[in-house]
Order: sequence, then structure tokens, then C-alpha cells
Amino acid sequence: MLGYPAVTLMNGNTKNKDSNRNIASPSSNEDTSPTESNSRPADVSGILDERIHNLRDAIDEIDSALARRKVLNIRFLEQIERERQEAVRQLDTLQPPWRAGFYPQLEFLRLSLHKSITSRAHNHRGEELKYWDDMVNLAKERRKFLDEYKALIAMRRRLSGSGYR
Repeated sequence: MLGYPAVTLMNGNTKNKDSNRNIASPSSNEDTSPTESNSRPADVSGILDERIHNLRDAIDEIDSALARRKVLNIRFLEQIERERQEAVRQLDTLQPPWRAGFYPQLEFLRLSLHKSITSRAHNHRGEELKYWDDMVNLAKERRKFLDEYKALIAMRRRLSGSGYR
């Protein structure tokens, strides 16, 4: 209704002031057609099937992301290790300060290489922590989607068992 007050007629039906048509009483079934009530279970199962499909796709994407992140972690750690090994090799080529004497340029290079090695160790720990954090977050998201997926599968089974399918 458009917000106009309704008037009750003598026969018990209500009539809107702005129209001459009678409004059916709440007990009448004129607003639901037989085809509409039959299509509702199909609509529900279609919606369930679509949501189940979307959840399955999301779970597959998370599985793929987990695998890609693992590969990235391995690559990052290998690269960090290569850089650390290169710095160690360069440091090993320098003579110890007690043999070569004190040369500021050599000492600066030695300190830079030590700093590079410790920086690579820091990067290694940081990558391990980031990898762990990413894996935990992806696993939580996957678990949430999987729980919803299982609930929807169970709901679809209940609906199909009750004749909706």
C-alpha cells in the first residue's frame, strides 16, 4: 500500500481509500501461484549449488596460493643463502688484519661484508616468519571456507532427502 489508511467494509474486507479494489483478507491464497511455490525448491537448490561451486573454487584457489607461497619461500631462501655465501666467500678472500696490516679500505670492506652476512641472516628469519604468517592465514581462511562448504553439502543432502530435489 502507499501508506494511505485502509477502510474496513461491511463484508470484512478492507478497501484502500485511493482505489476501488478490495484488498483480500490475509487468509486468502491469491498471492502465491502453484508454479511459484514449485520453483522455490529449485531456486534454493540452484542457489546452494552455486554457493557450493563458488566455495569449491575458493578452496582450490587457496590450495593453489599455499603451493605458490611454498615455492616462493623456497626461492627466496635459496636466493638469500646464495647472497650470504657470496659475502662469506668475499670475506674469506681478505687477509686477516694482523697479516695485512691496518688498511681503512680493507676494514671498511670487511665490516660491510660482515654486515651483509648478518643482514642476510635477518632476511632469512624474516622470510621464515612471513611464510609462517601467510600459511597460517591462508589455512584459517581455507578452514572457514571448508566448514561452510561442508555445511552447505549437508544442507543440500537434507533438502534432497526431503523431496526438494
